[in-house]
Amino acid sequence: MKNYLNTKEIKEIKKISDLYDKAYKLVEILFVDHYDKAGQPYINHLLRVSQKLKNTETKVAGLLHDTIEDIKGFTLNDLLELGFTENIVEIVNIVTRKDYPKTTYHEYITKILSNNNLEAIKLKYSDMTDNLDPERLDKLKQEEQTRLLKKYTLELDRIKNYLQERNCLYE
Repeated sequence: MKNYLNTKEIKEIKKISDLYDKAYKLVEILFVDHYDKAGQPYINHLLRVSQKLKNTETKVAGLLHDTIEDIKGFTLNDLLELGFTENIVEIVNIVTRKDYPKTTYHEYITKILSNNNLEAIKLKYSDMTDNLDPERLDKLKQEEQTRLLKKYTLELDRIKNYLQERNCLYE
């Protein structure tokens, strides 16, 4: 964590009692120089994913969902140390792809679904719908659009069906 946050920032984040505000401050620092494939600030993706979710802890996990995967050396323990709940950290853990490229995307989604954690599954659904948003895709080159559609469409349908079968797609 100290590779990304100085002592003052760590103290400041730890003092924030509202978990959503705490998460926002953290990703604001961690993703300051990160941009998506269309050249937009990456934090916008994190905000969109989070805002689609209903449960408060899941919204927080939505902001944090790429911290472990995209910020090298940042750990689940760092999230706990900063004051995030075990439930939030567990949701982040479930959606974090740790074994890439050893497993396929299909195997990764199967792992998420097999956890039966509905909040983590809803978070992944929100993440994937944002990745496939036509407005975002239109900003990319055609070959990248095709690659993303191929990668996500079938798996997004699997997740959607899983949530629909449990009558919790939009809760």
